[in-house]
Amino acid sequence: MKILTIDTSDRSIVGVVDTDLGDVTELACEVSADTRHHAETLTPMVAKVLTDAGITKPDLIVAGTGPAAFTGLRAGLMTARALARGWDVPVVGVSSLETIALGAARTGADEVLAVIDARRKELFALRARPMGPDDVAVMSGPEIVKPAALPAMLDEAPAVVATSHPDLYPELAGATAISCRPAMMATLALSHQGRQDAGEAIDLSTQPQYLRRPDIHNGGVPQPQA
Repeated sequence: MKILTIDTSDRSIVGVVDTDLGDVTELACEVSADTRHHAETLTPMVAKVLTDAGITKPDLIVAGTGPAAFTGLRAGLMTARALARGWDVPVVGVSSLETIALGAARTGADEVLAVIDARRKELFALRARPMGPDDVAVMSGPEIVKPAALPAMLDEAPAVVATSHPDLYPELAGATAISCRPAMMATLALSHQGRQDAGEAIDLSTQPQYLRRPDIHNGGVPQPQA
């Protein structure tokens, strides 16, 4: 099965992976250096990864649901939903923070504090522990925290900090550099689908995670619906 992944919780990351009997292989990946103009960069990025992967359309789309600021997150989710409708393929959502946490867990971390830049000198944060090789158990979050609060949080409960921008704030010095790679997004989505099929109440919708009220009501623009 070929899976197209799209995440715009920070910079745009678009990829195609192939899954076969539980093995997940990344076939193509494009990462934008721009953290703001997601809408303009996504379409050519999607076209590029499909060409590089040698396919015309995927069997499934996995979209990152954030948390993130309104504009970028909305661009990614609306693009994923529009492509799914056009191609008549299913689309599911996974938490961008959980994806980062899974990536850090794969490096051997026993507990992870995954963070994403929330701008305004704030961070989106989620604490998780590995739940087997393909999933994580969320311990707390997602929430908005100040970078200055990180040392106290880690003193109270030690964890490996994982983020795509370890150099963003001094408090992130020494953090593990992890982004929402296509293979991790697909792995997490497949695990969630399996857990849902087994009867667990797992949310696979593309409902965006907006943790700030201004993001939720930004300009009166409706949120993408699941």
